[in-house]
Order: sequence, then structure tokens, then C-alpha cells
Amino acid sequence: MNHPAARRIPRTACAIPMQEGDVNQPAARRIPRRLLLGAGLALGAGAAAGFACAPQVPPLPPSDADSGAVTYRTSDGVQIVAQFTPPPTAAPPWPAVVLLHQYQGARVQWDTLTPHLLAAGLAVLAPDLRAHGESLRRIGPDGQTDYVTDRAGTLNGWLLDAAASLTWLAAHTRVDANRLGVGGASAGANAAWVASGALPAVRRTVALSIHFEPGGPLMGEGLPDFQPHGVLFQSDASETLQAQALYGRTQPPRRVTAYQTTGHGVELLTHPPARQDFVTWLAEGL
Repeated sequence: MNHPAARRIPRTACAIPMQEGDVNQPAARRIPRRLLLGAGLALGAGAAAGFACAPQVPPLPPSDADSGAVTYRTSDGVQIVAQFTPPPTAAPPWPAVVLLHQYQGARVQWDTLTPHLLAAGLAVLAPDLRAHGESLRRIGPDGQTDYVTDRAGTLNGWLLDAAASLTWLAAHTRVDANRLGVGGASAGANAAWVASGALPAVRRTVALSIHFEPGGPLMGEGLPDFQPHGVLFQSDASETLQAQALYGRTQPPRRVTAYQTTGHGVELLTHPPARQDFVTWLAEGL
């Protein structure tokens, strides 16, 4: 599927309806080949972003917030809005996990899982990925604000969003920068899998309902020294073959677990064994 052309339209032109749920990943541009190294993370450079009519969006959280709703900027200028929740009973420094939602989803998709991660002593950072939820603004080189609304065309930038999220966690004084993980669902699972092979800070990863799509924007193709590792692949029976295909490209520790239930992405987490496996893989590996 060809993604829509990017264009600039005045702020007052129209409002964009925001959808929830999930669809199959459309084709889009590939992840940039060149990576910049900084703060121990590989940050992608030059990811393309789509611009369309400016939606009505709420104000950004305070820039100095370190819990609750927080905001930080990617290497290409997108303002990411995320929810950071520390574990209430664990002593810092905490291991932490970044949760990457589904295409057409938002950070609220993780609300029912988050308490289980917190109970295991993990801090949780759940961002709205670019062109989703509240992460719509992009600050250009001229300092002007554009709006990122071309969701399909910005899938290749999700690695930048993951990198910025890990950088934010690594800078947090109460987070253990050496114990960071990533979890993702559907397109977010692909982004999490790519992050495990492209971003050195990632120690453990969970991928729910990952897609095997050669030539797709979230397959890690063209990235230097790309070696995914430490991944738990979770799926229902209908999507197991896709998980197994990417399992073969992943370094140990690794595991594929298929559940005798029907569900795609975060739907799998309504199944208690899947939810427990997700939490245990991260808690025991970080």
C-alpha cells in the first residue's frame, strides 16, 4: 500500500479523527541506514515524517516532569508524550521497560498490563508513538511546529521513538540504565524486535503478534551490525509461523510461545498465562 503524500497545511485547515484498534501494517519507507551513536544508544538519523492538517491537541506536559505524563524529543524533532510509572514498593534504581503500542493504538493499550509490571518491580514508560495519541508535534530546524499525522508513512520512525524513550529512561536518576527492556504489540512488536538488535541499551524484549514482512519498514533491513537478541515472541496459533520466522533471525536467549487462545497483540494479554510470561521474561532478564 502506498502511503499518502506528505504535505504542509495551515494549522486551522482541519482536524484529524484519531482511530483506535489495530490493522495490518501497511508498506512504508525503510528505516534509515545511517545511525548516530549517543548516550549508549543508536539513534536513527533522517527519518521521514508526514505532515498533514493540524489536529486539535492538548498542551504538552511540563518539560521537567519525571513521573506521570512526560514529554521528550526524538532525534528528528518529534515531541513524544508518554506515561512514566515507577514501581510503588521497589527501591531504586529500578529496571525499566518501554512499551510500544499497536499501529492505530495509543499508550492506554498498556493500562491493564502496567500494574503487573509494577508489582514485579519494573518501572514502565508507555509512549504515544509518532502520529498517534498526543505525539503529533514536530519541531523543525527552523523552530516551527508541524504536525505528524501520516501514520503509515512514519512507521519507519518508530525506532527513533524507542531510542528517545530509552535515552529518557537512562537519564532518569532513579532508573538503572543497565537494566532496560522493551515490549511491543503488532507493529510495536516489530519496533521492539528491531530495537533489540539496533539499540545496545536493550537487554530483554517481548514481541506480541509480530509481523514477518520482508521489505517492510520494521524489519531491521540495512541497519549496521543488526543482531536482535533476548526476545520472547508471543502469538496465538494463527500467527505462530510469523514469530518463528523472526525467531530464526534472533540471537539467544529467545523463545516462541503460542497460546491456545485467539487474540492479536494486546488482546493476548487478557489470557493470564500470556500476561504472566510477558512479565516474567522481563523481570527475570533485567
